[in-house]
Amino acid sequence: MDSSAAEKPNIVYIVLDQWRGDCLGVADSAHPVMTPHFDQIAYEGIWYRRAYADCPICMPQRATMLTGFSASQHGMPYNNMSGPRSPIVMEQSLPFRLTREAGYQTKAVGKMHFWPERARFGFEDISLHPNDYVNFLEEQGYGGAYRGHGLGGNEVYPAVSAVPERLTHTHWIVDEGIRFLGRRDPDCPFMLWLVFEAPHSPFDPPAPYDRMYDDFVIPEAVIGDWVGTDDEPPSLTADRIARNADRISPQILKRARRHYYGQITHIDYQLGRLFGELKRRGLYDNTVIVITSDHGEHLGDHRLFAKVSFLESSARVPIILRLPRAHDRKTPLGPLDASGGRLYNRRVNSPALTADIVPTLLQLAGLQPAAEMDGVSLLQLSDERVVCGETQQSVFVTDGRYKFIHYFANGVEQLFDLSTDSDDLFNLAAVDACADVKAALKSRLVAYLTERARPAAVDGELLTEPSSLDVDELRARNTAAWRGPLRYGDGY
Repeated sequence: MDSSAAEKPNIVYIVLDQWRGDCLGVADSAHPVMTPHFDQIAYEGIWYRRAYADCPICMPQRATMLTGFSASQHGMPYNNMSGPRSPIVMEQSLPFRLTREAGYQTKAVGKMHFWPERARFGFEDISLHPNDYVNFLEEQGYGGAYRGHGLGGNEVYPAVSAVPERLTHTHWIVDEGIRFLGRRDPDCPFMLWLVFEAPHSPFDPPAPYDRMYDDFVIPEAVIGDWVGTDDEPPSLTADRIARNADRISPQILKRARRHYYGQITHIDYQLGRLFGELKRRGLYDNTVIVITSDHGEHLGDHRLFAKVSFLESSARVPIILRLPRAHDRKTPLGPLDASGGRLYNRRVNSPALTADIVPTLLQLAGLQPAAEMDGVSLLQLSDERVVCGETQQSVFVTDGRYKFIHYFANGVEQLFDLSTDSDDLFNLAAVDACADVKAALKSRLVAYLTERARPAAVDGELLTEPSSLDVDELRARNTAAWRGPLRYGDGY
């Protein structure tokens, strides 16, 4: 072990699944979600207000959040491809490097979503959801109760947990994290990665969280001026139909939103137990805490659910970074520190990516990030930064003020002014006054994709493919209709 390993900061890295960037108390958005512990970490640290997933899909983001390489670099822009075991990923895995180069003990708990399921991705040990959690339920006499209400992992109708609160996966994940704190090697630093299944659908919080927002005013879904017109991207129309999202009534949507908020608050309250345990054990002051999500949730906005798009509800995520107090005092950490500003209760408006978390944590652990990473340290962001991303449906670029999206299907384009339109309501792509802005962003996007030899850019142009919709076929297919109960999460 490195002789200085005992002086390195501990790391607690927390990931929620499908958590929108505006569903955070300190965001002061229309969503009345209660997140007192997340808010407190933001007050003690730095909140990145314009943070994005470069590829807002589960498996690609798992690889990105543990390597600092974007989907355009590790070559996995959608689920169920080669998985996060390719050489470029494994050789730069955060837990792999922390263990072998800095003497860390590494532990992961929760929804890994790796392939194969028991892949360790560089971690020394994993408590896996749903597999180990399902085993736990069976030991407690609740066999078959995981998703026992019958809704599957992509169904958005509201439900209530089929098990008591103390047996929910959220409670179990926090319990496993606390158990690790009591069993870890006290002579070396640790990295604890907690990945929650919630607030990903099904929206099934336990009591009392299922009724916690009953008396709150629930905001209406936002609908862009492009929805239902010839300017609507066919891939979004197809997704709405295939998920039957256009059949969700306003009453059902409001209840689903209440349950979504309840799941977030449930996680927040449970994490109060973990933060308290860190303080009780004298670990809190020397622990880096980073909180984020793999992507957002449309939650009915633009008549959509789930993710994959680069609309704000899908691609924008929370990123909160709390630095350990001792490390904060001892080490200059880059431009954010050199600017003379405090490193607590900071609000950063520069575009950030989930890929930025790995180089940040490597820096804090005294390791050098790989030069070819798309991610950069969150402590070294520039106001002039431009970020890009891709999925199998579209590509995007933003400078923090404007956002440009190109959809492969029929080459539909969208341009939004985020300074006045944080909900993607007004498509400016055809506005003459915005032509230069669109051209500049499009040029940056083409350069980004070309440099990485991505098929989304061909001969200096963005990929465009003809598209048509078979409504009946899409409706019958219903990609959201996974059904439970599931023993080990098959059909996630």
